[in-house]
Amino acid sequence: MKAALATLVWLGLFSLGHTQTDNDASVWTKQSVSQYGVTWTFSQSVQVGRFITGDWWVVGPVTVASVSPAPTAERHGSAVNPPAGDKQGYDSRIAHFDASLRATFPRTLKPGESLVSVASVDKVGDRTPDTVDGQYCRGPLRTAAVLTCLSEPPAKDAFRPAYVGTWREMFTASQLRRDLLSALDAPDAVPDVRQYERYLERIWLDHQRQWVNRMMHPLENMPDYGREITNIVSNVALMLLLDDPNGRMETLLLRYVQKGIDYYGVVQSDDNLWIANGGHNSGRKWPILFAGLMLGHEGMKNVDATFQEDQQTYHGKGFRGQNALWTIAPNNANARHEEADPSAWETFGDNKGNNGIKAEGYRKLNGPTWVGQALAARLTGMVGYWSHPAYFDYVDRWWQEEQKANDFVTSMWKAYGEKAD
Repeated sequence: MKAALATLVWLGLFSLGHTQTDNDASVWTKQSVSQYGVTWTFSQSVQVGRFITGDWWVVGPVTVASVSPAPTAERHGSAVNPPAGDKQGYDSRIAHFDASLRATFPRTLKPGESLVSVASVDKVGDRTPDTVDGQYCRGPLRTAAVLTCLSEPPAKDAFRPAYVGTWREMFTASQLRRDLLSALDAPDAVPDVRQYERYLERIWLDHQRQWVNRMMHPLENMPDYGREITNIVSNVALMLLLDDPNGRMETLLLRYVQKGIDYYGVVQSDDNLWIANGGHNSGRKWPILFAGLMLGHEGMKNVDATFQEDQQTYHGKGFRGQNALWTIAPNNANARHEEADPSAWETFGDNKGNNGIKAEGYRKLNGPTWVGQALAARLTGMVGYWSHPAYFDYVDRWWQEEQKANDFVTSMWKAYGEKAD
């Protein structure tokens, strides 16, 4: 009897703060919500809930009274619908700081607006306990989180709309074309799924032009350098194509598609961010194409923007007779070094160290990370949508000459590379 009474009391208390909408989405009435150490406090209790990937939404208009950590003049910044481009307002230690982009509080959010809030570290170079593997700690941000304002509770399986700019198309997990996943047998040991879930758990704050974007990448959200980002993208791209009868990859799938939605939102704001530059800016294209495939979204499948992989590969005449070539950056002094005699690489370029030897080093840095995403595009029939044949021809050449990728990608290429396309 006491147990039954306790249950009834608990259910009564539960119902005071929680309701079910017609679409069965959980809706809570709260005056504040927190995620990853960032807390948003409202002027009054409001309806809130979580998207399928865990980020908070709030029914608005709503007044955000304060954010914690409390913003200072140049730290712990927030931005509403932050634009992609050169400037940012999160922290003055990141390049191109613009205080005019910072939100101040109290701030009223309207439906269709996203509030991105960051928590800064005291000293650049500090590593927190939750810093992800592959972070070189070059930036000042510990973490970033996003609060999305909606006009009504979303479907229970809704993805969060993109956090950058103003493109706010919404999607649900029920739209996913899981039938297009290959269900391949794993040829070798599969990477730790939980590790990659963690890599994709938080937003990838990645909407700044050129290499300085690595300073924006929060320590606890994502690696800072493109090589590590692309390794994650390539590994997950192939993990999601494995046979998964027990649904072990479901969380990974949802979070990967969310990354594609976010990156597509970024290029709707500015389509010229990920300019070829050494090893910084790869790995942003495939998540968009994959999300387009899974959601049947023609805009994503036909995304038109600047991507490093496309700027760094071209058809030409290499010194050794190669016809699919790599270049460090189209306008660099040491561009097109593969067309020159390797014996002249030391003096090919300028007198500031931008020579053929440096370019070749970056070619070998990028090559291993590209193999997985290229194979995934082939296995899913997305080569035509990628729309840059030189990239795939170059990856074929890379594999023929070097046969270098991480162990998982290598095993997948050996098992399925010849069967792709």
